[in-house]
Amino acid sequence: MPKNKITLACLVLAVLPFAAAADVEEIIVSATGLPTPAAQIGASVDVLDAADLEGLVYLHDALPSLGVNVPQSGGAGTQSNVFLRGLPGRHTDLIIDGISMFDPNFNQVLWQDVTTDGVGRIEVLRGSHGVLYGSNAVAGVVSQFTEIGGARAHNARAEYGRFDTRRLVLSGKGGTAGGIAYGYAVSDLKTGGISAVEADDGNREADGYENRQFNGRADIPLGRGVVLELAGRFGEGEADIDGGFPLADKRGAGQKFDRRAARVGVVFERGGDRFRIDATDYDSRIDHIENDRTANTTEAARRLWAYRGEVALDDGVQLVFGFERQDEEYDSGVATFEADNVAALALLQWTPRPPLTLTGAVRRDRHDAFGGETTYRLTAALAAGEMWRWRLAYGTGYRAPSLSELYLPVFGNPDLAPETSVSREVGVDFTPAAQIETALTLFEIEIEDVIGYDPATFRNTQIDGTTRSRGVEWTGRWSPDAAFDVRLRIAYTDSDKPAADNSGATEREVRVPRWQGGFELGWRPHDRLEVDLGVRRVRDVVDVGGVALDDYTLARVAAS
Repeated sequence: MPKNKITLACLVLAVLPFAAAADVEEIIVSATGLPTPAAQIGASVDVLDAADLEGLVYLHDALPSLGVNVPQSGGAGTQSNVFLRGLPGRHTDLIIDGISMFDPNFNQVLWQDVTTDGVGRIEVLRGSHGVLYGSNAVAGVVSQFTEIGGARAHNARAEYGRFDTRRLVLSGKGGTAGGIAYGYAVSDLKTGGISAVEADDGNREADGYENRQFNGRADIPLGRGVVLELAGRFGEGEADIDGGFPLADKRGAGQKFDRRAARVGVVFERGGDRFRIDATDYDSRIDHIENDRTANTTEAARRLWAYRGEVALDDGVQLVFGFERQDEEYDSGVATFEADNVAALALLQWTPRPPLTLTGAVRRDRHDAFGGETTYRLTAALAAGEMWRWRLAYGTGYRAPSLSELYLPVFGNPDLAPETSVSREVGVDFTPAAQIETALTLFEIEIEDVIGYDPATFRNTQIDGTTRSRGVEWTGRWSPDAAFDVRLRIAYTDSDKPAADNSGATEREVRVPRWQGGFELGWRPHDRLEVDLGVRRVRDVVDVGGVALDDYTLARVAAS
């Protein structure tokens, strides 16, 4: 985000007071597919709301406060990567209003283009969750929800800052007398940018970036327990890039992008049961620019049809079941490739006694390129009195080889198998008082058959050995009253992988800090004044080739 930013708000934003976590029972949706109190969830889930996102432009700016490392290869618009639990971005999916934003063009989510405009809530689900989310959820899932309903509110914002950065945002939410709930955001961002190349290395050219986005969501009651759900996200823009090895200014080079995603869902509720049918569409087009001309265009598309049911079998027993069909298509500019996948899943959530909640889930996928894959997940959450809660989770996941990894000319390998993972974690939450919360989690994720690049054959290949990421996460929060809130977070991650040359040696995963910690302070001395202070420390990071990177500290202060 540009420095020295001046914000001219056309509507003064209300400041939300801090509240102790015990005052409101947190409800989590992404972990099981069922609206479930956080105390009954056996997995690690972090939640950010609209107040946490205030003042941030990009989603990847919000994630570091949750201990997620997000390196970026340059200025605005250059590729960023989310390292959740020490694993690179291709192992984490982003779901926006029920739509997967995993881009087949790049074989990962394009985090650098995702903005926070109009967002009401973000849930960060850690660990392998292949049962509910299929491929690409090995490290976890980030779910983003557009804010809808409630009192009508429309906001306009204009910003100008350093590097000739300009941003316009129009957002709103509300409801109608007929029960329709809606929310939307339209934004236009343009910056002259910076260069990924340092001035000492001959930098003479800044790399600009443009991003125009629309996202919206609406729930429309049709009567007799039927609700029509509509969601859409559309973005276009362009980014200049540098390139080469070693990195150097690359004039007239860049990418123009056009991405469109939409979902139509019909939900039927009968008694305590709920059934839904969804149709989702994702389209991505990239024009690769060289010498100010389009050198190549790649396109990707994904269609998903899904049916899901939620049935109460008995008191404290709920069943989720579903069927899916997904079609993918990738056009490399030279040839077009396709793949289909069908899946069936079931999840059982059982509360034999209120302090104990158990879940068991299984999924079977059938992919026309590599055959079948079965994933499963078991969790337990146990409350021991008012102060202690224990969490346990064990799950498997997989990442299907992308169409480009399978069939791209020269580099593709049609014999690739999916990467498979096992995720384990145990955690304990301690709440000695309503104003104090702490949580400690130990985790380990192992991945077999990682897909890599063989420099000897110039083809993609399976890497022998196990990729392993393990660590400890600790969080603490103190909220003595509605005017004061302190949050702490410390994480240690040991992530290594087998060497790409299949020599049997191991090496550290690049850009994953062994140590990182954060401190957040929120203070509301007056009902019209809020002050936020944040400090984040990152230590012991390596880059490509084992090059040690400098430790660093980031500090921010904001007032509204």
